[in-house]
Amino acid sequence: MAIFILVFTLLIAFLAIALLLGIAPISSKAKYRTMYVGATLMILIAFMTCDYIDIQTDMTAKIRFHAVLALDIAVGYFCIAVAYMEKYNTVKRKNQKLEEALTAKEQEKVSILLEHQNEKQQVLLQGELEWLAGKIKIFTEEEQKAILASALSFAQHDFILPPSIKIQPNETCSQQELMYYVCSTFFNMGKKRNDIVSFLIQVFPLYFPAGESVLAKKMPGMDKVKERREKEEQTRL
Repeated sequence: MAIFILVFTLLIAFLAIALLLGIAPISSKAKYRTMYVGATLMILIAFMTCDYIDIQTDMTAKIRFHAVLALDIAVGYFCIAVAYMEKYNTVKRKNQKLEEALTAKEQEKVSILLEHQNEKQQVLLQGELEWLAGKIKIFTEEEQKAILASALSFAQHDFILPPSIKIQPNETCSQQELMYYVCSTFFNMGKKRNDIVSFLIQVFPLYFPAGESVLAKKMPGMDKVKERREKEEQTRL
């Protein structure tokens, strides 16, 4: 009876310790190592309890030690479960930190890449707008400023800003030439054909009195515009 009470008390005490360790603010390594030690002790106690059961002649004593054995096994499984849970949480936290580090690294790479792309885009926009500025010098200075302001707004923000003044048709710049200048500039920026048509209609309404649908049919294709631009560049070189 005394051995039963001693073992039972030890099991309850260790169960209480295991429960406290499960919520204690200590390192995960200390927790799962302690739980492994506890599980090992439970195995030893189980073997000892089985020996006591075998030598008992009284049925009541055997039932008591069977109860102790059941409690011992339950505490052992509890220790193993807590140990594996702590180990799993430790690995999970490490993986999460690694993922966060990789995500931060990838975000940094993306930011650098976007920065380079933005720089290249700005250089491209500046070059194309300078090319367009050279082509529209046939207009008055006030008209040039208005056209370039609209072109800059469209290039940077995809917003078509109608000029504050009406751009008058110029005899030295035909409708076809104007379409080539504008299309070449904005095709190289990656603008869509329909958007370029809208730009021409809103910025140069006096050049295209027939309306947007007629202009869309007259406007040259991207291939023809690029071919003419390349020939022009080769001739200049």
